[in-house]
Amino acid sequence: MLKFRLLLSLACLLLIIGCAGNPFRQFKILRVNVEPTELPSRGGTISVEVEATRGDEAKVTVVRQFGTPFALVLFNVKLTSVTAFDLEKRRWKGSVQLPPNHGNEDIPYALIVGVRENDDWDERFFEVVVKASPKPNSDGSQ
Repeated sequence: MLKFRLLLSLACLLLIIGCAGNPFRQFKILRVNVEPTELPSRGGTISVEVEATRGDEAKVTVVRQFGTPFALVLFNVKLTSVTAFDLEKRRWKGSVQLPPNHGNEDIPYALIVGVRENDDWDERFFEVVVKASPKPNSDGSQ
């Protein structure tokens, strides 16, 4: 019974590490800035900045959800490395262009900001909303 509990505990630990990333990684994201988090119906540009203890590259993955269980990765944007004021940190920045929304409902996008070192990733999730198109007046006035 003790062996079974030990194996079950080990399996749970491996599952947690697999889902949450490596908690023993030697680097981590320190700060992420995503602005703005709400765009008008015409879409627009989102600015992204990320700072980490170290890393090889940074990128933003843009995901759109279609219904409850369905999501689609639309595109990735590689961020540009910039000089950090603190030489023990790494910084990247860039921008993401989101398309217009011609529909009647707001469109939420998930932005996954990730920093990679070797084969390990640290990621943060953000939601950006492109507002619905304005409804025309029914009386024809502007």
